Amino acid sequence: MPLNSQKCPEYLAMPWTPARRRVLAVAFAAIVLAVGFLAIMPALDVSLVEGSNGECEVTDLGTLGDAADAELRADGRWTTEDCDSRFRTDSDAYTYRFDVVEGGRIRIDLASDEGDSYLYLLTEDGARITDNDDGGAGLDARIERDLAPGTYMVEATSVGGRVRGAGDFSLTVSRAAGCEPTPLGSLEPGMDLTASGSWTIDTCGSRFVVEHPAHSYLFDMPQGGRVRIDLMSENGDSVMSLVSTAAGLIAANDDGGEGRNSRINRYLVPGTYLIEATTYLERDYQPLRADFDLVVHLVDDEERQGSSLLKIEEVVAPERVVAGQPFEVHYRIGNVGGGDLSEVGGAAAIYVVGPRVYERRGPVDTSEERWQAGVSYHTGPETESAVSISIAEVEAIEVTLGSPGPSWVFVAVIADDESGEEVSFHGLWQNVMVLSGTAFDAVTVSVEGADHVVEAVADEEGMVTTTVSAVADPEANVDPSVRARAIYAAGVHTQMLEGIFGRPEIVGLAVSARSEPTFVENPSSSALSRQFAGVYTSAVEATGLTGTIAGGEAINPVTVEDLVLDLARSASAQFVWLRTSWSGLDRRTGGGESLSVENAVRVHSELAYAERVISPVVEAGRIVEAARAA
Repeated sequence: MPLNSQKCPEYLAMPWTPARRRVLAVAFAAIVLAVGFLAIMPALDVSLVEGSNGECEVTDLGTLGDAADAELRADGRWTTEDCDSRFRTDSDAYTYRFDVVEGGRIRIDLASDEGDSYLYLLTEDGARITDNDDGGAGLDARIERDLAPGTYMVEATSVGGRVRGAGDFSLTVSRAAGCEPTPLGSLEPGMDLTASGSWTIDTCGSRFVVEHPAHSYLFDMPQGGRVRIDLMSENGDSVMSLVSTAAGLIAANDDGGEGRNSRINRYLVPGTYLIEATTYLERDYQPLRADFDLVVHLVDDEERQGSSLLKIEEVVAPERVVAGQPFEVHYRIGNVGGGDLSEVGGAAAIYVVGPRVYERRGPVDTSEERWQAGVSYHTGPETESAVSISIAEVEAIEVTLGSPGPSWVFVAVIADDESGEEVSFHGLWQNVMVLSGTAFDAVTVSVEGADHVVEAVADEEGMVTTTVSAVADPEANVDPSVRARAIYAAGVHTQMLEGIFGRPEIVGLAVSARSEPTFVENPSSSALSRQFAGVYTSAVEATGLTGTIAGGEAINPVTVEDLVLDLARSASAQFVWLRTSWSGLDRRTGGGESLSVENAVRVHSELAYAERVISPVVEAGRIVEAARAA
């Protein structure tokens, strides 16, 4: 099924997996060819009877007639001293036999006010077909199935067994009335086909997942065309399947429409089609009554192509991320339709969904400058195309995935008209491998003058194993303290020193004409704050602002601007000194020299100072320069 835009998929137990769809499509097509449309033969799970003691009496209920109101009935009582169940340990059971002369949809109910009933349906020779617990009202059991002519057996037992005490029960075998498809007629241009109904505890079960209540409808396509089918319910969670008499199951949808409503939109060739209107929840887990409306509409293709259509054109996310560490998801959105979104008003919203992730941006209102036909918007150079532009409302979205292993993100855009009705929905998936820690290739580092090789390797499940070995003796055990420092130095080497000049906060820093030495104590926040405070205090005192403030005099804004510019020029000069230092160290390590723990601490401290102090101070200077130029 498509992604549920109202429910995060990681919390959902989707009833329609791709594998199940393929199986159902093949099965339904085979059924149609073999028996005729909707006359379904039983697909029996012929497993051997386990635990049968061969002593249980089988009660003959007789033959189920072909009349719509035909019914077989038996009443009994579990006394805690009855025959043992074939399948449930220490549980009473009664076994019944019945004949079906004319095949069709058969419903078997096992009801009890005192016990928690459980049903098993068997073939004549005792092979198990299916079972059910709680398929009826409350704790009652129900099996509903298309059965071919033949003899069948039913075991009536209970959940909890004899420890729950005695209890009366009643068993009924009947034909499920009203399960035949309702004809809607032929679909013609300008003439929608409609139907209304309700899902209740007594509604016939789905032909695909029988525990879900369902109604079926038939319609004809005299000529090919694009068809939109909407199944809408205010208090039910609709699910819809579309079946072709020629090709079997061809489409299924949950939540493709507004909210939890279902929608199927596709081109259909001439022929006869069946719609099954069912629910996401089983009949005993949804409201006792849920009303629905069904609309089958023939789409005007020319009109459709002339309207707006927003699509996610590209998604870029890292192939590998570390659990718990945020990363950016970039994307490009385009209006690939023939009309502007402003023609219907409304807005567009962007979503990023993943395991335990739900991030939303927008709504981005439509206007004459937004969402025009043919225009695309990118979040950065990662997704830029020859015809895309950048706007403030469309930006990269930060995501954090928490659990190691193969994972994913889904980026979607939903466009609504001015009344809030959805006019388009589209999204793209991106696979992401989440690692338990940082992985990197083998690097050589130096701890206390001894070289060590450090490597962090991720397996197929994202679990990272880090190994440390001494160059002098690779088989020797490494002291835990040495191991910790070696891993730290390797992390600085691979995650900071390599590619240091391409980091976002560094790449935009201009190189000044002068160099100003700077030494950073350590990368802690307190050390960085102390260092900046010292520089700032000295600069303020040099301007005489301290005396001005103490004397209660007015502060000259130009003096403040000059102070900011002086600090920015000093910061730029400090960056020149740091850049030279890093370049030299990068060349030496690139030439085979190992990175020492001491140099790793220095790089870490200097980089923290450059990103958290120098970069914002330089940016402040740019702001002042831009303000003066304006």
